[in-house]
Amino acid sequence: MFSAVKGWFTWLIGKPFVKHIIRAVDRFANRLGWQFAAAITYFSFLAVVPILMVSFSIAGFVLTSQPGLLKSLQSGITSLLPGTLESSVSSLLDQAINARFTVGVIGLVVALYSGVSWMGNLRSAIQAMWRPDFGTEQEIAAESLGRYYLKSLRYLAALTVGIALSLALTAVGTSAQKAVLGWLGLDRISWLGPVFTVVPIALAILADMAIFLGVYRVLPPKGYPAKRKALIRGSAAAAIAFEVLKFALTLLLPLLLRSTTAKIFGPIIGLLIFFNLAATVVLFLAAWIATSKGSIAGADLPVPVLPEEQDLTEIRLSRPGAQGLDRIAQARGVSREAVIQTAIEEFLADPD
Repeated sequence: MFSAVKGWFTWLIGKPFVKHIIRAVDRFANRLGWQFAAAITYFSFLAVVPILMVSFSIAGFVLTSQPGLLKSLQSGITSLLPGTLESSVSSLLDQAINARFTVGVIGLVVALYSGVSWMGNLRSAIQAMWRPDFGTEQEIAAESLGRYYLKSLRYLAALTVGIALSLALTAVGTSAQKAVLGWLGLDRISWLGPVFTVVPIALAILADMAIFLGVYRVLPPKGYPAKRKALIRGSAAAAIAFEVLKFALTLLLPLLLRSTTAKIFGPIIGLLIFFNLAATVVLFLAAWIATSKGSIAGADLPVPVLPEEQDLTEIRLSRPGAQGLDRIAQARGVSREAVIQTAIEEFLADPD
């Protein structure tokens, strides 16, 4: 029995896709994946407060002419809180709405800071998962402070537009689905409902996949493009995982709101879990793409030294930096990418 299980396990870990997962797990752990995910979680949660501030500011400007609707909104928020906090929070909401301009400006400034910091951490994390050597060729560290913030702001703006288009596409797809069923006179057929619920889910996955394709193409360090197949598969996996996490959050939140205390801390716990799992998935799949077969980014490997290249022994490095690779490439009369590709192929042929 034991020998059979051992034989099956040996067969399983010998499969290429299992080896790939093992390489990705190893890189994720060795490249501080958990720590980077925690940093992204922190800035994700930090951005919630200023976003709420801006939302209240906008609501204050829009609803001041409709006091009844504004009162209903306040009542809906305070009804989720226990009696001891209801009056205090109601008073704070009144003050926030009365000072809506100040609250909105402060919220925008803090949201901008937390958003740029979030994008900076995401860039650093993905590049750490991606580049062949963890300690060298740190593209972000070589940037000036101004360039770092401008670049992060530009990427954040592009990502925000992408997310907005994704949400709009999903909303339009859902509305169009109901409209088409109505035009065809099929909206009363009950069994068609579950069938057509697949449409907005598929649209959401496609939109998420487009966003992750952009993230995994733009944020990695220059000079280390991913293989197209690995990039598409990794982006698709990230999109599906993201939708699964969103669905799990919708199931989890009602369970966290069953008691008075849970109404206060439940959403906070749910958001923290969601942010951390989402960040972990995004970074792990970055490591998975980077360690795909034939990827230059997966060259976290020793560079072989052939007998006729004994004059290069002084630059033999276990994890060569850019200068070491350039010197080896110059001596061989090939490009740096060819040196890395050779190392990858030899390692895959004999990992030991």
